[in-house]
Amino acid sequence: MDPFAPTRVLLPLLLLAFVAVLLVWPVLRLRRETGVWAVTLHRGTTRGNRLMGLVFLALVLALSVLIVRFSVYGPGSVGVWAAPPALAPAGLLLGAAGLLVIAVAQRQMGRSFRIGIDDARTELVRQGLFARVRNPIYSGLLAILLGVALAVPCAASLLLGGAAVAAIAVHTRLEERHLLAQHGEAYRAYAAEVGRFLPGVGRLRA
Repeated sequence: MDPFAPTRVLLPLLLLAFVAVLLVWPVLRLRRETGVWAVTLHRGTTRGNRLMGLVFLALVLALSVLIVRFSVYGPGSVGVWAAPPALAPAGLLLGAAGLLVIAVAQRQMGRSFRIGIDDARTELVRQGLFARVRNPIYSGLLAILLGVALAVPCAASLLLGGAAVAAIAVHTRLEERHLLAQHGEAYRAYAAEVGRFLPGVGRLRA
C-alpha cells in the first residue's frame, strides 16, 4: 500500500478548501452584503500592489501544480524525500489549523476584509484573533505553507514555500505603511502592543 495514499487524497481537498475559504466565499459574501469588490491586488492603489498580486497568483498556481502532480502521479513525480511516517499527517493537521485560522480571521474582519491594499478607508480591526496578532490571515497562510512542506517534503515545496514567505513579508510591510497612513497613531499604538504573525513577536517600535 502506498504510504502517501491518504495525503494524496486529503491535500487536494485542503487546496480546494483554501480557495473556497480565502478566495471565493468571503469575496462573494462581501460583494453580496456591501457591494464592495474585496480583491484589490490588480489595482495600482499603492506602490507594489499590482506586482505583489502577480507574485501571489504565480505562487498559488505553482503550489497547485505541485499538489496536483503529487496527488495524480505520486511522490516520485515531485522528488519527495524519505521522511518519518508521522510527518505527512502532522502537515495535514497544521494545514487544516491554518485554514481554520484564516476562516475565523476573515470573518472577524467583516467589511474591512480585502485581498490586497485598498485606497478606500477601512476600519482598523482589533477584536478576536486580531487582539493577539495583527495579521492572523497571514499566520494561517504560513501554517498552510509549512503544512504542505511537511506533507510533501521536497525541494519544490521548500523553494515555493520560501518564496511565498518572502512575498508575505514584503506585502505585510506595504500594508503596515498603508495602515499607518490611514489610521496614524491608532495603528502605531496597536502595532506596538500586538505581534505581527505570532503573539508578542514583531511588534512595531514606538
